[in-house]
Amino acid sequence: PRPVLRQAEQLKQPIDRLASNPCDRHQRTGRVGDAPDAGVGAVAQRIAQVQDMLGRRIAIENASYYCAPGAEMSELEFIRAVLAEADCDLLLDVNNVYVNSVNHGYDAAAFLAALPGERIVYGHVAGHEREDEDLLIDTHGAAVADPVWSLLAEAYAVHGVFPTLLERDFKLPPLAELLRELEVIGALQGAARPRAALASA
Repeated sequence: PRPVLRQAEQLKQPIDRLASNPCDRHQRTGRVGDAPDAGVGAVAQRIAQVQDMLGRRIAIENASYYCAPGAEMSELEFIRAVLAEADCDLLLDVNNVYVNSVNHGYDAAAFLAALPGERIVYGHVAGHEREDEDLLIDTHGAAVADPVWSLLAEAYAVHGVFPTLLERDFKLPPLAELLRELEVIGALQGAARPRAALASA
């Protein structure tokens, strides 16, 4: 089997042991390809192979990307198509939505609203670096920017509250600063309606 399938096979038993852990969905996620012109069928087939091997649905993450020459479909169309064909879940990286919206000139709020909310099982927020007026780089090495916080609040308003991870990979600040960012996540979740309330509205 391909290396990625061997790795998935090795993960099956640890994932089964973690299945009752509310954070286990983050342990079994993968990333959608780095550009929306990759073949939907090929990507969905690989996801299906991993899901069959693990005996459970996995969540794929919307990736940041910086060019897509000759793309035949939009990022949104690609993600929706892969989710439907593979019948998998979505790990929604809100920072990546914002970064891509600036870099590729689309409406981030409209993008969020068009995602299938029932497939969102987990979320990420992180920082980015501004290289130019219309070029952001997803780095996980800075504080979460105000527009990303606003977009997270919008995601909760549209799709309901979902578990959300704060990502910070380097340039680590004092712990107090990270805790303040976690408090922001908690405050936004507390101000939003839970999914059950949205579903019954």
